[in-house]
Amino acid sequence: MRTRTFTLYIAATPEQVWHALTDPALTRRYYLGLAVDSTWDEGAPIVFRTDQGPVADALFGEILHAAPARHLIHNLLTGVGPERDPHCWLTWTLTPADVHLTRVTLTCDDVDRADDPERDDAWSRIVSGLKTVLETGAPLPSGSD
Repeated sequence: MRTRTFTLYIAATPEQVWHALTDPALTRRYYLGLAVDSTWDEGAPIVFRTDQGPVADALFGEILHAAPARHLIHNLLTGVGPERDPHCWLTWTLTPADVHLTRVTLTCDDVDRADDPERDDAWSRIVSGLKTVLETGAPLPSGSD
């Protein structure tokens, strides 16, 4: 297993960060264009959607733990049907740091131990995009802008 941790401070309350993590209209603005959709109940599926619908099976998961405005753990699964295997586990931790300031930590536990700079960059862009959307209201530039 390979673990990476991304930590940053966002000028927002934990409730505002939680809302941005769980509202598909907001996730689309920072989560690589994907609407992240779930009921956010433990055991519920989590689905990643483009404008055309759900994306590949690699972006499907299950909510393992949800404590609003504090903690969210879900996995990403690979495979088809009931034979799906965990590909990684994502843990979002929201900690009040000061008035209207939240420490956000994303921990990625990958089954694959091999370095993957492209995947690491994607997670870094997601947490940076979350911060940018919450603090400015605008998404990060896509690079083609």
